[in-house]
Formats: sequence, structure tokens, C-alpha cells
Amino acid sequence: MYDLRVHSLRKYFKTQMLALGVQGDYVDYMMGHTVDTYHDIQSLGIDKLRNVYIASGLCIRQKTQINKLETVKEMIRALGMNPDQLLTKDALAEGATTYKNQEDLENHQLSVLNSQLRQLIHQAATG
Repeated sequence: MYDLRVHSLRKYFKTQMLALGVQGDYVDYMMGHTVDTYHDIQSLGIDKLRNVYIASGLCIRQKTQINKLETVKEMIRALGMNPDQLLTKDALAEGATTYKNQEDLENHQLSVLNSQLRQLIHQAATG
């Protein structure tokens, strides 16, 4: 082990941002360095640089794992549908159904979305 110093954090930041695909000039600007394109980067505005930083996904915490339901929802979104609308339609068609616990509800939602995902994939393959 070694002592954690400010320089170590700065080095980690730069290394990770570059590895995540952020332009080197942007990273240097974010670190407070003066670069050749300083005025060009500064003219982008702070919001643009914040969005670049956020889009990089840099985090010192371990990335959280999403559950199966959220994974299927993302896949459906990628195919151009809104999974929340699909679940709402199912809930309205189903009537007053009570689930014993949250897990049962999620399992039902997962089966509904899996069915819809299969249909979307089949349509994409045949269409």
C-alpha cells in the first residue's frame, strides 16, 4: 500500500477519463491546465463539459448491477418502445390483481416484458 495523495487522485482522474474516450484536451482543461485549444474549449461552456464528464461514467464507486427487469426494459427502449407504457396497458387489461410481494410483481412484469421483447425481435428479424 502507499499513501493516497492529491497527485494520485489527479493521475487517476486523467487516466480514467482518457480510457473512457474523453478527448485529451478536454481532460487537461478539466484539470486546470492551459492547452492550445483553451479558448475553444472554454467557449463550449461549462454545461457542455459537465455533460462530457457525466457521459464518461467515471465513478470511484463500484458500478451497480441492474436487475433483470431493468435490463429487459433497456432492451425494449433500444428497440423503440416504452416499457412503462406496455406495463400500464397490461395493468389496465388485467384488472384488480394483488401480488403477495414485490418479487411476484416484478416476476409478472418480467414475463410481460419478455413476451413483448420476443415479439419485437421477431418483427425486426422478419420485417
